[in-house]
Amino acid sequence: MELHDIQDLLKNLKDDNTSGAREFIDKALDIIRRQLKLIEDPYKDITQELIPLLIQIIESRPSMAPLINTIGYLINDLKVLNKFVIEERLNRFKIDRKKREGLLELNFNNFLKEYNKIHLKVMLISYSSTIINSLLKKKEFNFKFYVLESRPLLEGQRVAEILSSQFETHLIIDAAIGNFIDEIDIVLIGVDSILDDGSIINKIGTFPLALFASTRKVDVYAVCDSYKYNLKSHYGYDVLIEAKPISEVYNKEITNKFLEVHNYYFDITPPKYITKIISDFGVLNIPDFLKKVRKSLPIEWFKYFLNNKEI
Repeated sequence: MELHDIQDLLKNLKDDNTSGAREFIDKALDIIRRQLKLIEDPYKDITQELIPLLIQIIESRPSMAPLINTIGYLINDLKVLNKFVIEERLNRFKIDRKKREGLLELNFNNFLKEYNKIHLKVMLISYSSTIINSLLKKKEFNFKFYVLESRPLLEGQRVAEILSSQFETHLIIDAAIGNFIDEIDIVLIGVDSILDDGSIINKIGTFPLALFASTRKVDVYAVCDSYKYNLKSHYGYDVLIEAKPISEVYNKEITNKFLEVHNYYFDITPPKYITKIISDFGVLNIPDFLKKVRKSLPIEWFKYFLNNKEI
């Protein structure tokens, strides 16, 4: 593996618009492992080699909170970075992540049991591997799903195809929320990032879905692990919603100077529209979740990273 191959992988990472957070992080960790293979002396200080690589990885998806927290797991509290200690933390990260995933699944299971309603009608938006994998294991439930197609990339089609292998599933256009919301028991949403004030960044359409659900007294539960807490927001930095290619929503040449086309993958849902967060910490209201996550995550390292782009 040569350095130019790593640069190719970094470019592919930056261009990746389809992988979920877990898949994306696995690709990032693979790049780090490949970089470590180029280091012969396991105890050599590799700060100068590693930090620029980590900056490029973070900047490939700067709004992906779990990616930043994963990097923090690897390098926080280290005075010297070397191959031996980073490889040790990479191995420990796998164990810790599996533990978090197990706790999240346990808490999600307990949440469903407390609902005590086998015939549960659920509305979903976009693709969340955490939600989908957990639901597929609940064969004792007679779920009925209403899945928004999730424009512009239509991830909802994939979700509907997967869930319909076991459960009654209805695929509906995003604008049809109002036609079906009165049939729904709960709304489950994934999370791309949780901001310092408890707002949630997720697939575009999540905010109107949560807003509409609140008018019908339908509970909205966000499902995620604690690594979704956004450290940029924690330190007061704006988290920008990046514009995407307009060709995905308008494939004609724009000749009218008064016409502007906008394409975004994410929106921000205020915390007042989220009933609770189901996470590795339990089923908590947003203030309690934030209190726990700020105590559990390594946070201080990122302040220096933001200010200096170096550790």
